[in-house]
Amino acid sequence: MIGIVICLEDRWNYTQSDRDIDIMQMYQETIKAFGVNLFLIVDKTTNGMVHKFPFDIECASYKTLDEILGRYPNYVKLYFEHPNAISVDYITLDKLVHPKDNVLYIFGGDENGLNITKLKDNEKMISINVSNYILWSIIAMTIALYDRYVKGNN
Repeated sequence: MIGIVICLEDRWNYTQSDRDIDIMQMYQETIKAFGVNLFLIVDKTTNGMVHKFPFDIECASYKTLDEILGRYPNYVKLYFEHPNAISVDYITLDKLVHPKDNVLYIFGGDENGLNITKLKDNEKMISINVSNYILWSIIAMTIALYDRYVKGNN
């Protein structure tokens, strides 16, 4: 299984707008285009974001990232962060050899990172180098999946 994990931020803690629905639809259509078959959302908002999950891939919503990590202990975890927010050793996306299967690509929110301070054996920190700018998580996800595709892991 190839999985994507996105972490919604507290800014989603308001009445859902059409823009939010469109953003979730973009995530879903992009992951389906690249053959991802697992879509997991960390939704710590107070009332829970209303998700319209696609029927043709496995989807779930959790309150914490730790819940997801516990549910998929044997998966390789690839955390994506901006280099300015990384406090552990990391590699850049161009050097990444994508795992063939059983991998979670994990993206923090657009404003707050993942704040990972220690990595386990089956975990890697990845950075997409784009000078001093920070990418929206949906853009970073698309770049990572495209990199996987062009390197032949599709």
